[in-house]
Amino acid sequence: MRFRRPAFVSLLLLGLGVASLRAGPIKHDFLAIDEGLAQLLHVDENDPTKNWIVRTGHPQARDLQLIGGGRVLVGHDAGYTEFYIASGKVAKDVAVFKGVTSARRLPGGNTLLAGPNLAGEKGVVILEIDATTAVKKKTIFPGTYVRLLRETAQGTWLMMNDTMIREGRRDGTLLHEWTVAGFRHAWKAVRLPNGHTLASAGYGAFMVELDVQGGVARRFAAAGQMPAAVNANFYATFQLLPNSHIVLANWQAHGPGHGASGVQLFELDAKSAIVWQWSEAKLISSLQGVLVLDGLDLSKLHDERNGVVAPVDAP
Repeated sequence: MRFRRPAFVSLLLLGLGVASLRAGPIKHDFLAIDEGLAQLLHVDENDPTKNWIVRTGHPQARDLQLIGGGRVLVGHDAGYTEFYIASGKVAKDVAVFKGVTSARRLPGGNTLLAGPNLAGEKGVVILEIDATTAVKKKTIFPGTYVRLLRETAQGTWLMMNDTMIREGRRDGTLLHEWTVAGFRHAWKAVRLPNGHTLASAGYGAFMVELDVQGGVARRFAAAGQMPAAVNANFYATFQLLPNSHIVLANWQAHGPGHGASGVQLFELDAKSAIVWQWSEAKLISSLQGVLVLDGLDLSKLHDERNGVVAPVDAP
């Protein structure tokens, strides 16, 4: 597999002789955050000439979103950076905050930033900022921990608050607090069309589907159920595909030196069997974010308000 680091980052990296871990004929075009090496990767298994690796430029890059114009928004500790998917070049960099854990572009052009104690406030703070970084709206929930934020089709927010999933409104009203046994630094949740909620458990290393009352409807892909070679450690970002498969980032640890640890991206079918996997030990350390681009229109803004990544219209 060939990778290129654009000239503005470093020399060409060939990656020759690297053995890929794959199962079956599935091939994906995807972006991935390598938290361990602070890198963003573009991997197109159908056309490796499009592959590149760049530095994220900021610590704790966690969130990924297609925002149109051939760009991806990468949320990081200081705000967000927009990268051109074709080249890996930076289109825009916002780095005026501290403690951001999730960043989401809204249809009107503003951006949501979530994190603990943002902008001098105490609690789980969600800021809506405009293109100049001016704060247009501020919502504060009690709490000290949050990871990814996702909007539902009803306009509410799903927030991952360590051991629980919380659902809240923009006015600060909390609608639900669902604690799930085994959650530890739980990472992401999306609302499904049937009203259920799909989530990744962080260090719990399992996926879970909750019913409309918050009860466990399905708990699957747990560490003890996976092949030992997967080294199920920390289930971070996942993506629900249109065929109901789930692509999941299995983060291994902070810092360099973890590239040979486990299978760091894999795809589960409806029976929780692994049907695709990807790891490149010599190129990565620890993958935390993934965004599958297959069949998506890169010119349009996308989000996951209906479970799958899909275009969202401007208001």
